[in-house]
Amino acid sequence: MDILITAIIIILAFIGLRFLMQKKAQRAKGKEVDISIFDDKIKKLLKSEKSILYFYTPTCGACRSQTPIIDKLESETNAVGKIDLSINRNAAKEFGIMGTPSTAIMSGNKIAEIFIGLKQENFLKKKFDEV
Repeated sequence: MDILITAIIIILAFIGLRFLMQKKAQRAKGKEVDISIFDDKIKKLLKSEKSILYFYTPTCGACRSQTPIIDKLESETNAVGKIDLSINRNAAKEFGIMGTPSTAIMSGNKIAEIFIGLKQENFLKKKFDEV
C-alpha cells in the first residue's frame, strides 16, 4: 500500500512540475528576446517575419524523438533554428525554458508561442501558420 501511495505522489508531482514549467514558459509569450546571444543563423531567423526555434540537449530522450520532426519542418520551411542548451545556457534563461525539448514559435524576435515537450508535426505546422 505504501508503494502505491508513493507512486501516486511521484506521478502527481511530475504532472504538477510539468504544468508549472508550461505556465512559466507561457509567461514569456510576447517577450522580445535579445538576439545578441545567438549565432548568425539564429540571428538571421529572428530578423525574419516568423520562425521556429527548437531547444534541446543531446542527452534528452524525448529530444531524440522530437529532432526528426524538427528536421522535417526545417527542410520544408527553412525557418527553423536548433539550439543546443548544453552549449547555449543563456538561451534557456532568455526564454525561461526549464525543460527540453522546447519549441518556440517566433514572430520576428518576439515569442508568439512556446511549448515544452514532444509535439507532433501537424501541431507545430498549424501553430507556425497561425503566426
